[in-house]
Amino acid sequence: MSSDDGRTGERTVVVPGTVDERNLQERTEPTPEALAGARYRVARRIGKGGMGEVMAARDEQVGRDVAIKRMRAAAPSERAIQRFLREASIQGRLEHPAIVPVHEIGHDTDGLPFFVMKKLTGITLAKILEDQKTESGKDHAFPLQRVLRAFAEVCLAVEFAHVRGVVHRDLKPDNIMLGDFGEVYVLDWGVAKIVGEDDGEFSDVDSSGGSGEHATAAGTTIGTPGYMAPEQVRGATDIDGRTDVYTLGCLLFEILAGESLHPRGYEGLQSALLRNDNRPSERAPDRNIPPELDALCAQATTPDRDVRVQTARELGDRVQRFLDGDRDLAQRKTLAREHLEHAREAFAAGDGEDHRSTAMREAASALALDPAHAGAAELVGRLMLEAPRTNPREVEQAIVDDDIRAARVNAQAGMIAIAGGVVFSPLMWWMAPSGSPYVLALTAVMLVMGVVSFYNFKTPTPLTGLVVIGNAVIVAVVARMFSPILIAPGLAAMLAMALVFTPRFSWLGSGVTVALSMIIAVLGPWLLEQAGVLSTTMTVGPDAVVFDAPAIDAGHAGPVLLVGGIYIVSLIAGASTIAEIMRNRTREAHRHLLMQAWQLRQLVPRSG
Repeated sequence: MSSDDGRTGERTVVVPGTVDERNLQERTEPTPEALAGARYRVARRIGKGGMGEVMAARDEQVGRDVAIKRMRAAAPSERAIQRFLREASIQGRLEHPAIVPVHEIGHDTDGLPFFVMKKLTGITLAKILEDQKTESGKDHAFPLQRVLRAFAEVCLAVEFAHVRGVVHRDLKPDNIMLGDFGEVYVLDWGVAKIVGEDDGEFSDVDSSGGSGEHATAAGTTIGTPGYMAPEQVRGATDIDGRTDVYTLGCLLFEILAGESLHPRGYEGLQSALLRNDNRPSERAPDRNIPPELDALCAQATTPDRDVRVQTARELGDRVQRFLDGDRDLAQRKTLAREHLEHAREAFAAGDGEDHRSTAMREAASALALDPAHAGAAELVGRLMLEAPRTNPREVEQAIVDDDIRAARVNAQAGMIAIAGGVVFSPLMWWMAPSGSPYVLALTAVMLVMGVVSFYNFKTPTPLTGLVVIGNAVIVAVVARMFSPILIAPGLAAMLAMALVFTPRFSWLGSGVTVALSMIIAVLGPWLLEQAGVLSTTMTVGPDAVVFDAPAIDAGHAGPVLLVGGIYIVSLIAGASTIAEIMRNRTREAHRHLLMQAWQLRQLVPRSG
């Protein structure tokens, strides 16, 4: 023969006829043969608890499969036997489709009590919730609506027991089973309380459980830590159906949040007395938890019994109304007012990012709950259309990212402009005097700026300050080549406009700094000329202004006129192109903002 643990799958093999077999029969658990007879044929053990074990069997008289629960100990105390028979009696008198029917109560050939029940096939709520936490459980056969329907049926079964004066006291996912054909069962009534009776008979129940493997009973503190109501933890003697309502609220919390309201073990006892975060939406903000069920969960698990949902029927009916689509409009309006009040408090508390974010979420929740609420619509409109005085971190980061993209576009345009300047340089060599160093210097500076532009195009941190300095050097060289007031001022103005439109990553990129650098680049060579450090490039006489530009060979009029014409066209076309790009960019940003504002206004109901 063998003994089989239905929970662990472990099997202890004993050779028939040996001393070990006789000792096992005499000193440990009753044998299956003790139950065998003309009526029942015992097959195997399918489960066990703190007091008894459940065996699969065949009722030969009726021809049906049954489950037989019997005492585990070979020589139980009289008190233990009375508790066992009490469980069978309670379960037998509660004739309800969701409570396993008891077919017979009797004693086996060893004189130990047993009772025969309907054999169940299905899956426990604990297994369903565990599977839904895994990737494979996402496509599980038990979606939220189905589990909530089963929960509503459990509430009605528990209410049925309450009406008959019975409080379960040990409701938990392990004790809820969903059958293979839509049945729902509430299991294990081993520590149920009959209202009006004393709990003294449970005072000697050990910590391994009166109802299940994880149940606890210390004096009159009976139940499973993590699912016990505060009054159970305190060992109150006047518990009633509201104690089961609290535990049902814990089950609803776990169904919605995907995790238990309280931890198991000793921490669960402390948590039931001290913890107040009983809204699933706060524990699992990433889940789409219906606000009605969120509030219902909080009301069902409040520590104050007088404030708690008063009956299991009320709890189940409210879940069923949600499932039926008949949502409690009054409750939604109440919740909307609460959310709106929280939004106004956060809005009035300051313009900080956290306050603003809280106000947005709460106001949006209020409007979702009550779309016709004028106050919620008004506040949502203000929050969406009135920008905060300080930018949120995400907005600041988005601005930085946009600036980097714009700087890269400008760097690409700079590379094109530098390439055009390098292509244009042979014409300057053509019109310059032989041996003039200025064209070489200008070409070298442009090549360096080409490298800088390429770096800025590739890097996430553009060197815009170096771009300002490099362009100022180009203007200064041009001012020296062609006289400070002849060509350089126009070039400086166009470059200054382009640099100011470039996103600023350095103090050198400010409008004042760019303007000063270009002014110094133009007037610096002129001041050096006036001080006699450089040769004069412009002479003002009574009849004429004479330019003696060192980069122009007066004997080559053709190249000078050609280069001058190209410069004029390039300067005007470049300035116009930059202005057009900036105008289109500004207009597109403005159009985008106006379109967003229009779309947001369509979401907010118009009052009046």
